[in-house]
Amino acid sequence: MVDFFEKNDFSLVTLIIPQGRLSHTLTMIQSRWPYNVIQFDCRGTLVREQWFQAFLPIMNPECEYLQFVVLDSDVTEFMQFCSEVSDLNLPGSGAIFSIKCSRLISNAKAVAGYCEQAEREEEPETEGVVQLKDNLYAVYALIQSGRTEQAIKAAIQAGSHGPIVYFVEGRGTRDRAGWLKITKKPYEEVVMVLVEDLDRESVIEALVTAGRVGSLGSGVVFDMPIDKGLVNLPTSVGNRSHRSSNEQITSAIDQLMGNTDWRNRRTLDALMEKVQAPHEQNLVRPKSVLLGALIPRKYANDFLDQILIIGIPGANVTYAKLFSGDDANNEKGVQIHHELVQIRMAVLESESVDYVSKLQQYAAEQGYKGVTIYEQDLAQVVRYQIKAKDDDNARTYRGAKVSE
Repeated sequence: MVDFFEKNDFSLVTLIIPQGRLSHTLTMIQSRWPYNVIQFDCRGTLVREQWFQAFLPIMNPECEYLQFVVLDSDVTEFMQFCSEVSDLNLPGSGAIFSIKCSRLISNAKAVAGYCEQAEREEEPETEGVVQLKDNLYAVYALIQSGRTEQAIKAAIQAGSHGPIVYFVEGRGTRDRAGWLKITKKPYEEVVMVLVEDLDRESVIEALVTAGRVGSLGSGVVFDMPIDKGLVNLPTSVGNRSHRSSNEQITSAIDQLMGNTDWRNRRTLDALMEKVQAPHEQNLVRPKSVLLGALIPRKYANDFLDQILIIGIPGANVTYAKLFSGDDANNEKGVQIHHELVQIRMAVLESESVDYVSKLQQYAAEQGYKGVTIYEQDLAQVVRYQIKAKDDDNARTYRGAKVSE
């Protein structure tokens, strides 16, 4: 059994591709790179273009959401390789992006092996055919499933690429509600959108408004800065035989102008003068970080209970598959996967170190193997919080204040 160790030179790389490309992509990546593949299903978003189709449901093509824990020294070359084998330079082909882990604590044998490989002599980076951007943000909105379609449309209108949607199991509020938990479904939907920095605030505002995050128990929205990435997610479907898509037009103007500054038609003063909407009065944006945990599924329930016991307010759980290149059967052409759980928690930055220490100690005491806990920076978190009432709102009787 590998003892827990801590590193700060890893990043989490996410690759989103159409379902039909999964087998080819996995084969090519595992033949070239040692990194394990974390995979779960998701769906894309295609809004119909014609005005008379507005009342029809949004189309949701099946996609695959792949994640890799990659050494920082390999990130650029790894992303270029994945982009080429997945043809991400083509419109509507998918997306890839990396987010650095400020801390990574693990006792997984595979991650320990990556650290040993880091000691090898580094090869000079070669410029790939795909140009990666460094001005992107990933925005995640956990909202009630009945409001997903409105949130998707609002995000696209605000400037996002085609949103990605997947299911998670929420833990926290429902677990503390006792018998009242029958009134709240355990499953929620996550709307993930990739945006450029100029559109970030407008997209977040659109998701908060359409998802009604300003009301109690309606979800949370947070965003993360992306170190580098490429987005070619489709947003609409229609007859394109005689015209270019919005994405193609925007990309062409970017190349002609040499930058994306032309997109910004708003000034900082105009944004600051915006009147705060009534539904935002109870929204808070504390300085937070994202804690993630990758653990075998057999440990999931007890580990989640411990998360709530130590005081973490809530977590969302995604059930995934782990494809390991070390399996002997892979050499025979058989893809073997292991059941894995990914747990994500947005916590206050000031409390993160204590939470990580307690979770690490618990996993060690229980003898858990293959556990990885990581921390990533969040730009902001938007959630509802009940505020204390002022004295002016105290209870009164015939005009006189009544003490409690």
